[in-house]
Amino acid sequence: MNEVIQTFSVGDHVLHPLHGAGTITSIPIRQNGDRRQAYYAMHLVLDDAELLIPVACAARIGLRHICSKQTAQEILAGNIGSLPRQSANWNCRQRENMARIRSGNIRQVAQVVVCLHLRGKRRALAGSEKRMLECAERILYSELMLAVSATREEIEQKLEPQWSKLRKR
Repeated sequence: MNEVIQTFSVGDHVLHPLHGAGTITSIPIRQNGDRRQAYYAMHLVLDDAELLIPVACAARIGLRHICSKQTAQEILAGNIGSLPRQSANWNCRQRENMARIRSGNIRQVAQVVVCLHLRGKRRALAGSEKRMLECAERILYSELMLAVSATREEIEQKLEPQWSKLRKR
């Protein structure tokens, strides 16, 4: 087996940029054809599901530790930076939002959530934009839940007044 350096250990809170945050529950070694490969078994906090991520691919996928408690509290206080300008072209908007979500940066994910909520207030979201909003919310809420040890309802109650202020700008 090729030795791959493990950057996470059992019990670490990590974020998969497309699935959300969770906890590493184990690092099993599985036989894949003629070689053995280590995986991170990650329990997703919101979906109550387990995700297996090859240790060798974790960096390329974008697996990272969750944000600090301080950063999470800044997000909950409404400090997500300036909202990006949204393109009128649906395809460009979709591509830009997806790039922000994949970045793994919690502030950019929060910006996508706010921008899509704002767009949804002005006009109906396309089906793909609704799915993207759900995905971005799942990623954002799960990371904040683990960072500040709160439930989804508590996170939503803290975020809604802050985002209402942003919507009025």
